Amino acid sequence: TEEQKMKIRKRDLWVNNPPKSIWIGQTKYVLLIGFICYCMMGAKIFQALETDIQEELKLAFLDAETNLMETYVNITSEELEIFLQILSLSIKHGIIPVRNGAIYFSWDFRNSFSFVTSTLSTIGYGLIAPRTPMGQMFCVFYSLLGIPLTIIFLQSVSNALLQPLSEFEKYLQNMEMKETQIRTCELLFFLVTGLSIFILLPPLLFMKMEGWTYNEGLYFAFISLSTIGFGDYIIGKSLLYKGLFYMAFSCL
Repeated sequence: TEEQKMKIRKRDLWVNNPPKSIWIGQTKYVLLIGFICYCMMGAKIFQALETDIQEELKLAFLDAETNLMETYVNITSEELEIFLQILSLSIKHGIIPVRNGAIYFSWDFRNSFSFVTSTLSTIGYGLIAPRTPMGQMFCVFYSLLGIPLTIIFLQSVSNALLQPLSEFEKYLQNMEMKETQIRTCELLFFLVTGLSIFILLPPLLFMKMEGWTYNEGLYFAFISLSTIGFGDYIIGKSLLYKGLFYMAFSCL
């Protein structure tokens, strides 16, 4: 019948030209998966490029510390200068000056992933950075591709976060509110939710995981969100929790 033919035409039209919202939804998930895979790939490459030199510096630091302890009575200014140079270089590579030569920020996958996300988000805390020539060159080309990808991904995330705002606007319109009142309510809704999710609530997590005060967590959240990234507070530094999920959540 004519009605059945019309239904078939509509079905074929929908299959060949699906609604724009479906394409947007699919693109969002593709960007999410692509961004995560890109970060994981970069983390593994940085880990492979930077781990060896850090291990060598760790051993050099331990040897220098042992020699200093053995010759402490008769140490010369030249020997002290050499030790301080090794110590300074070790600190730059994340090796802290303690007796067992432990490392705050080794190039394991967890810290490599944290470095990648801080780099792609242009925060750049600076506490850990590639030191090998290969690592530095890879960082340049990796960032050239990764930063635009991050911008596209964050734009997709922002569009998804704006969907509740659109629903809220429709609700206000159904209540027959004036346009100025609707805009004011939208602004308040945006400020309250944004401040809560990105500024006010994360410090509670950092208090538990990092041992910080609420003020320190609030300070870190703002400095990171504004992409200032001083590097004086870094997640994972206290080593109270090493979970990759926590690091990924905090970085995002």
